[in-house]
Amino acid sequence: MPHPWLEIPLSDYEQHMALPGIAQAQMLSKELADAVIAHRPCSIAVIGCAGGNGFDRLYSPALARVVGIDINPTYIEAVRGRYGAIIPGLELHVADIETDLANVAPVDLVFAGLIFEYVDVLQTLRNLHGLCLEASVVVVVLQLPGAQTPAVSPSPYVSLQALSPHLQLRDPASVAAIGRSLGLEKLTERRLVLPSGKAFAVLTFRRP
Repeated sequence: MPHPWLEIPLSDYEQHMALPGIAQAQMLSKELADAVIAHRPCSIAVIGCAGGNGFDRLYSPALARVVGIDINPTYIEAVRGRYGAIIPGLELHVADIETDLANVAPVDLVFAGLIFEYVDVLQTLRNLHGLCLEASVVVVVLQLPGAQTPAVSPSPYVSLQALSPHLQLRDPASVAAIGRSLGLEKLTERRLVLPSGKAFAVLTFRRP
């Protein structure tokens, strides 16, 4: 059975996420930019990078290497076409983050926005830990359950509804506990609520 993320057209995903009533693309772009400003990495890996949302905001004198990882090769080619000539040191990988990422050199900052809803948390955090240098930071954005909001927001882009059977909302405390068991120390946790009513948790970890 094909992986669900291989079946979603990039245009559907991007337009769905950017709809004013959803605004998750805007939120993720800001969180990515804020993480770069806060931690000033020399290198960053964006997990589940899709078409490169937020890559236009990766401006930092220190940032010399940007790594995009996604399971969908069409998404990766879109990033290459949009940013290959613009971002120095851009490195792109078609990869499943639940498998070994040994061919990707470690980075100072790992950003994983809204990916844990679709993957095995333990295996994925183990692989993300392997992407970390000493003292690297991992930023995780999780969607929180809401009684009044569906997990996958309704929109004209009906292809996104195919994700519903695969989406599992994660408890931040459980994710933090798994991270701690792997040697990732939780530094901070914040809660965000969008105008749609959907809530998110932003967790920051450090590899000691």
